Amino acid sequence: MNYQELYTQTIEKLKKNERPQIMLTPELLSELKSEWQKIISEGSLDESALKKILCILDNTQNMTSDLNELFIKTFEKVQSPDLLIYTLAASQKHVISESLRTGNMISSAYFDKLKELLKNKNPEVVEWTLRTIETMGPLSLRFVKEVRAIKPGISKFLNQHLKFSSQIIELMEKQWEKMRS
Repeated sequence: MNYQELYTQTIEKLKKNERPQIMLTPELLSELKSEWQKIISEGSLDESALKKILCILDNTQNMTSDLNELFIKTFEKVQSPDLLIYTLAASQKHVISESLRTGNMISSAYFDKLKELLKNKNPEVVEWTLRTIETMGPLSLRFVKEVRAIKPGISKFLNQHLKFSSQIIELMEKQWEKMRS
């Protein structure tokens, strides 16, 4: 089964409120990696194909760090808020969770991309970036200055994403205090 068919099956399961639980086999990983590399190296980005790959990766049972460079390249190339959010969601599992599980370092380029995304003009992208940073546990301390700099003021009452961002920041600040004591 190719990744297009797997994506269709995944969406069908999600619509039924079932967890797809995709096993990331070496063959599937190879296909996804190859297709993803083609997509981000082409002049015009095939957003539909990239969304399918990211959806599959977000619904795998197992994780891999073999895709970390592709996540970074995707952050560099993608402008669409939806694609940035899909990329953040899948990277939580394959970059962050895999790193926390194995103890392998997350590249500084990934941290740099998250810092850039905190400055994104789209409030939903910022919210999902904060959600991603929050999953890092103690590694989130690397973002204290940048996170505090974007804390929404009164505007949080005007936009649900700013409201959620404010709540996530407050949660992280409480966690940071516990980590420091």
